[in-house]
Amino acid sequence: MDTYLTLLLADRSPELAAAHDELYPERLPENIPLSLTLLYPFAPVDQVESHRDTLRSFFASYEPFELQLGRLEQWDEDGAVYASPSPEEPLRGMMRALWRLFPQFPPYREEGLDPPPHASLTETGGDDPGATRERVEQRLEGLLPARIPIDEVALMEEFERDRWRVRETFRLSA
Repeated sequence: MDTYLTLLLADRSPELAAAHDELYPERLPENIPLSLTLLYPFAPVDQVESHRDTLRSFFASYEPFELQLGRLEQWDEDGAVYASPSPEEPLRGMMRALWRLFPQFPPYREEGLDPPPHASLTETGGDDPGATRERVEQRLEGLLPARIPIDEVALMEEFERDRWRVRETFRLSA
């Protein structure tokens, strides 16, 4: 079973979370809310304990910040739509530092990958990626830009195949 590190956004932006749930219903049975992943996958569930103090120290070295989701983007590969933070810093720097700290857990299991920070809003673009993006734009009308205060990171754990829950949170507190 896997774990991953993420920013949970749903409780801090309920209207945007409701839109996410409508646009990305595949996430509901998995218990994955509107979020922005920092590192997937992280350590296997049975190895997390050995990294707890390092994670606590790492995240405590960062100041809380405000995340602004303002732009919609779409992956070229599958047409999935996501919200992108603007500006990307300090989030991008935090993600890269986390990946350097844990090189044994490369993002999305790909060495050298440098994915942009993103909050996924659809699973794919479907048969018509343009129509999918238009549907997302219409649903999110008036909801973006969304300003979301960030003061903690969640460690999610898989407790059954494709079912997730929060295992622990780490405060930002520099």
